[in-house]
Order: sequence, then C-alpha cells, then structure tokens
Amino acid sequence: MPFVSRSRDRADAIVSEISREGVFAGRVFSATLIVSAVALIGLSWDDIWRVCGSVYGQCVERSAGAMILTIGSIAAIGWGVGIVLRIRRRPVDPSGSSRYVWALGALFALGGIFIAARIPAFTCDRGHFDDALAVCMHPPSISDATSWLLLKEAIVVIGLLGGVAVAVRPRNVRVTAPVSVAVWGAGFGWLIVDTMA
Repeated sequence: MPFVSRSRDRADAIVSEISREGVFAGRVFSATLIVSAVALIGLSWDDIWRVCGSVYGQCVERSAGAMILTIGSIAAIGWGVGIVLRIRRRPVDPSGSSRYVWALGALFALGGIFIAARIPAFTCDRGHFDDALAVCMHPPSISDATSWLLLKEAIVVIGLLGGVAVAVRPRNVRVTAPVSVAVWGAGFGWLIVDTMA
C-alpha cells in the first residue's frame, strides 16, 4: 500500500498550476486539434475503403496516403483528449503556466504557411504556365507570367510574426484564440480540400 500512495504523491507533485489564459488556450487548442483530425478522417473516409484492384498506381497511393493521415489524425485526437484531461487536473492560479498560448501561436504560423503554400507562384492571364521556361504559353506566342512570390513571402512573414505575437501576449488570448483558429482553419482547410479533391 505505501507504494501506491507514493506514486499518487509523485503524480500530485508533477501537476503544476495553470493560468486562466492557459486553460482557455489549452481548451481552444485541443478542440481545434480534435475538430481538424475528425474533419481529416471524414474527408479521407472514401479513400481509405477504396478497392483498387491493383497493387500499385494512383488509387493505391491515395488509399495508402489516406490511411497514414487517418492514423495521424487518431493520434491527434488522443493528444487533444489528453490535453483536456490534463487541464482538468491542474489547479488554476493567476501566476500559473500559460504555455498553451504558444500552441495557438504555432497554429497561427502554420495556418499562414499553409495559405502561402496554396497560392500559385505564377499565374497566366491566358494560356498555361510552362515550368521549364517560366512563361505563359499561348501558341503562337508567349507572354510573361504574373509572379505571386512576393505575396507568398509576405504571408509567411506575417504568419510567423503573428504567431510570435499570439504566443507572447497570453493576456489577449480571448482575442487572439479565435483569430488563430480562423487562420489555421483557412490554411489547413484549403490544404486538405486541395489535396484530397
């Protein structure tokens, strides 16, 4: 019996205080994680159960990729549930940890990077873009492509700086949390819809 009580004492000693901002940020982060993972599983569902009739090819690659994403999503759901359970055990104290605000900053930064990744680097008003020549092809002539590289770089920089701003200002978490979730939703949603379509 003493062994059990010692392990309980050790578990109680490990649990540290968390601030109200940290509780809010942790709940928002875990909810975002769980919702994103469930949505990803939902979008992957048809590809998981697709019968390909071959051992290689695009069908098999999509099915295998969907299964890998689903396994990762199940892990993310477990992580999100673990965060919620851990937060419930921690005592709330104004001077406690607010480290989950950093997770919201990471969501903001990743969302910005995903948005920038989905914007094409070059577009053409007419014809199609040739990767090798970096021009727009519309026979019998060619034209210069419109470059979006500067916009993509600006979005990445804004995403990274915004993520840092969210992370270092835990007192503003009630304002920055919805913004972080919106940026994450836009970037991750766009990425997944483009990839899974």
